[in-house]
Amino acid sequence: RYDRQNILLVYEKYCQMAQDNGYYFFKYCMDNNIEEKTGRKIYYIIDKKSPDYEKLKPYAKNVLQFMSLKFLVNMVAAKLLVSSDSKVHAYVWRSRPSRIRPIVLNKKAVFLQHGVTAFKRVDEIYRKGAKNSCELFVVTSEGEKEIVKNRFNYSEDEIAITGFARWDVLHDCSEGNRKILMMPTWRNWLDDITEETFIHSEYYKNYMALLNSGRLKDLLEETDTEMIFYIHPKFRQHIGNFNCECEKVQIVPFGTVPLNELMMESNLLITDYSSVAWDVFYQGKPVLFYQFDIDKYMEAHGSYIDMETELFGDRAMNADELIELIEKCINRDFALEPKYKDMLPRCFSYIDDNNSQRIFDCITEKGL
Repeated sequence: RYDRQNILLVYEKYCQMAQDNGYYFFKYCMDNNIEEKTGRKIYYIIDKKSPDYEKLKPYAKNVLQFMSLKFLVNMVAAKLLVSSDSKVHAYVWRSRPSRIRPIVLNKKAVFLQHGVTAFKRVDEIYRKGAKNSCELFVVTSEGEKEIVKNRFNYSEDEIAITGFARWDVLHDCSEGNRKILMMPTWRNWLDDITEETFIHSEYYKNYMALLNSGRLKDLLEETDTEMIFYIHPKFRQHIGNFNCECEKVQIVPFGTVPLNELMMESNLLITDYSSVAWDVFYQGKPVLFYQFDIDKYMEAHGSYIDMETELFGDRAMNADELIELIEKCINRDFALEPKYKDMLPRCFSYIDDNNSQRIFDCITEKGL
């Protein structure tokens, strides 16, 4: 009976979230009666203790509580996993040996991705043949397709240029605002370090110097511009070490404000190597890159693009250079420079609200 249901399971990181491509793909399926049209069962997996659990209440009949008996039965029977994260996130993280875990790892999968594959090398994790490999790898452009094809060893028919599901609801809501979102990503060399080590790190010193720059304070106050410093979840335990005397700067921990809202309301993004840059650029907004530790980053993480010649925004190596770029951007009323505007069609094969539909069409065409 379960086999006949042709079950498709959707989830996100550790089955704890409903904010990313997985959630928006699932929402598309529910809102467009895909179950009825295709005759297959579609469920979303989430821990009922998750803050995002409430978002799924309108679709309660199609929600599986993570690690419940109903979840386990449907996981064993499922034909396909669809997620923004790898297959190992669909079961207990670092679990003891069990009969379920190998079943999960042997499922067919569609990888929706969490971010565009460009700024950080991840082929060791997601390459074809690895335990997290998939049957369909979703990408956003011809350029990204070439990276996945050449570096991850996927064939043409295993890569789908569709755009990200979460981009279907990503629209520019910044009119009338003067808001800068600053969102640096994490560094693996700062994992599991002590407070003392963190406050002596190059990362902490550079961002504290920027946040407390008198020049930045004057610029924000004179132009009536707000800046939001959005801290990566892996640095959550260190947030108490950050402070800023400028009232125009807010320090916001990850998860306290939906990131989608911040990206849509902001006029400018400042990041370093985070793939969130693509989400903001997708809206036709400017992006600045603050890469004071580029040499160390390239050694630790690597990149699939040339950071000197292929970025779609200006980059700074120190706080003074960055403030100068911020001032120029404010002075042109946050308009995207023509040279970067010309890059939009190359970076995105589609800029519309039909990404989820294309993803489902590709799943259907492949018979998954």
